[in-house]
Amino acid sequence: MEAEVLVVAMEERLTTHNGLFLLFSTFLNSIPVGYINVVPLVYLAEIGYDPSTIGIIYSASAFAATIALIPCGFLADRYGKKKLVIIGTFLPCLAYAIFGSTLNPGLLVIASIVGGVGFAGGLGAAITTPPFFSMLASTTSDKRRSTLFGVLFAAWSLALTVGSALSFLPSLLSSSFTQSERAAHFESYMIMSGVAAASVIPLFFVKERRESGDPKTSSESNPALSQFSEREMPDLSGRRRFSVTSWSKILQFSTVFALTGFGLGVLVQLLPTWYTIRYDASESAVGFWMAVSNLATIISIPVIPRIVNRRGAVSTAAATGVVGALILALMPFTAGFEGAATLFAIRSVAVGISWPVLQSYMMGIVNENERATMVGFAYTAWGVGASLGVVMGGEFLGTGLLMFPFVAGVASYLISCAALPLFFRKVKPPEETARFGLPRMSE
Repeated sequence: MEAEVLVVAMEERLTTHNGLFLLFSTFLNSIPVGYINVVPLVYLAEIGYDPSTIGIIYSASAFAATIALIPCGFLADRYGKKKLVIIGTFLPCLAYAIFGSTLNPGLLVIASIVGGVGFAGGLGAAITTPPFFSMLASTTSDKRRSTLFGVLFAAWSLALTVGSALSFLPSLLSSSFTQSERAAHFESYMIMSGVAAASVIPLFFVKERRESGDPKTSSESNPALSQFSEREMPDLSGRRRFSVTSWSKILQFSTVFALTGFGLGVLVQLLPTWYTIRYDASESAVGFWMAVSNLATIISIPVIPRIVNRRGAVSTAAATGVVGALILALMPFTAGFEGAATLFAIRSVAVGISWPVLQSYMMGIVNENERATMVGFAYTAWGVGASLGVVMGGEFLGTGLLMFPFVAGVASYLISCAALPLFFRKVKPPEETARFGLPRMSE
C-alpha cells in the first residue's frame, strides 16, 4: 500500500531534479543554435557565398552526425550516458569559435563537422542526443512523458527564439564599438561559444542511474524503484547486459525520420537564405521572424496532453504533421516576406505538437535499456535525409529554382506522415495500453 501511494505521489511530478538540470542545459546550449541558424545563413549569402557552398557547410553537420549517432547510441546503452552528454554538449563551443575566427569554407566545414551548425548538430549532437533522450525519458512516468517532451520542445524553441532574436548583435557591436562588419560577426560567434560552454555546467549535477538490463527491475515493471529516484543506483554487475529486441520498430522509425530529415534539410534549414534571395530580407528581419516562429511553437505545448489522450500519439503526430506540410506549400505563393514568414510561424504551431509527441512515442514503445539505440538509429536516418536535403536545397537555390525546395520538402513531409499510421497503427506505448485496455504489441 505504501509503495502504491509512493508511485502515485511521484507520478504527480512532471520530472525530477535530473530532468530540470537536463532541460536547463538544453536551453542554454540551444541559444547559439538559434543564432547560427540565422546569422551565418544570411551573412554568408550577403558577402557573396554561393548558396550551394552554404548548403555544403551546413550539410557537413548532418553528415557527421549520421556517422556517429548509431555507435554513440550503442555506447550509451551499454556503458552509461552522462559522460557522453557532457562531451557532446561541450563540442559546439569549439565549432562556434572556429566560425568566430575565419571565413575559409574548408575550416567552416570542419567546424560544422565537429560541433555542428544548423539543426543536425554534427558530432556534438551525435554524441549527446541518444543518451540525452534516454536520460530525460527516465525522469518521468509513462503517463507524463509526452508532456515532458513538450516542455523539452518548449525550452528548445524558447532558446531558439532568444538566439534568433539576437541577430541584431553584429550591427550592435559594429555601431557601438566602430568595428567592421566582419569583426562584429566574429565577436558575436565567440559570445555564442561562451554560452555553449556554460551549458555544460548543469550536467555535472545530474546523477546517472545505472540500468541492470533486467526487465524484472526495469522502470517499466517497477516504477517505484526507478524513474523518479534521485539517488544514483549502483551498477552491481559491472558491465550491463545488452541486446536489442526492437529491430523492426527501429527500422520503421528510421524510415519516418529519414523522410522528415530530408524535408527539413531541403527546405527548412536553408529558409533564411531563401528569404534573402526571394525577398531580399535583411539579417535582422529574418532573425526577428525566425524568433517569432520559434516562439509560436510554445503555444501548442499545453494542448499536447489533451490531444494525445483523446487521439493517441500516432494519430496526433501524423495529423499535425500533415497540417504543417500543407501550410509550407502555401509559402512560395505569397507576395511579400512578412506573409511567407507569418505562414511559417503558423506552421510552427503544428510542429510544436507533432515533434515532441513523436519523440515521446519513440521512447515509449521500446524498453528503457534500448532507448539510446533507438535514438541513435532514428537520428542517423534523420541525418542522412537532412544531409542529402541540404545539399539538394543549396543546389536548387544556387540555380534559381526557388520553388523546388518546397515541392521536395512538402512531398517528403507528407510521405513521412502517411508512413506513421502505416507502421505504428497497432503499436501502443504503455500509457495508451493502460488507458484503452489494449495489449501492447511486441516484436
